[in-house]
Amino acid sequence: MLPRQRQLDLFREQTPAGMWCSDDPAQYGQRHMPRVPALRRAYIDPNPRGRVWAMVFDIDRPGAAVAWDDADMPTPNWVAENPANGHAHLGYILAAPVSRGEASRGKPLRLLARIECAMTNALDADRAYSHRLTKNPGHERWRTFWERGQPYELDELRDYLPDNLPLRIARAAAVGEGRNVCLFDGLRRWAYRNRLAYSDFDGWHAACRQYARTLNEFAHPLPDREAMHTAKSVAKWTWVRFTPEAFAALQAVRARRRAASRAAPALYSAILEAAL
Repeated sequence: MLPRQRQLDLFREQTPAGMWCSDDPAQYGQRHMPRVPALRRAYIDPNPRGRVWAMVFDIDRPGAAVAWDDADMPTPNWVAENPANGHAHLGYILAAPVSRGEASRGKPLRLLARIECAMTNALDADRAYSHRLTKNPGHERWRTFWERGQPYELDELRDYLPDNLPLRIARAAAVGEGRNVCLFDGLRRWAYRNRLAYSDFDGWHAACRQYARTLNEFAHPLPDREAMHTAKSVAKWTWVRFTPEAFAALQAVRARRRAASRAAPALYSAILEAAL
């Protein structure tokens, strides 16, 4: 195991150049600050907007520091415990950060969301936790235990979970990154079907915002600014790519494919008849 100070240094080095932070989110809210002053705060968001390199779980009960052991879950990289009540945040560092940008919501992000959901259930962690602000493991307010020194591959975390892990997260069960994935997938599917009904971008953007708010009716919704950021990205992407000209070209390609599929059996029959 790496020395405690070295683990703390590595943690700090991986945090973004600027991050959201607070000393008391309930009373003072949160501010976005450069790394050095942010790391003096009791709570920080270690992940930048575009990627996830740290998974965090909020355990709101006494003895939370060993909840991972009780649940036969993997050893966290760090545990930040509140010495006043025994509640804690468990942190897991990913060997390969996962992109969560709108242009890259592919297999790794969906796997991350499924793992996060399953681990939340196994640890009996707080489902309302936003997976954003976490107890800063380098702050004196918390009792921090540096456990595992090596980061995790997603497949290694997956090995601790049931074989029948659902391929898709139900909206009612979505937590953390799962809410982002559900929101994005639902919004983009709606946008593909409805884009050509709008002839001006402002109206299209407003429609995407409205539908995003409808989709964001989770048991514990995403912050509105986060949902609106996704709505803006989907609106811009589909506005540029789903034009009447692009749709016409797509329809032409589909027509050629249908024609080719109809012609193939006829051609095969003709070849077979000639051979006989």
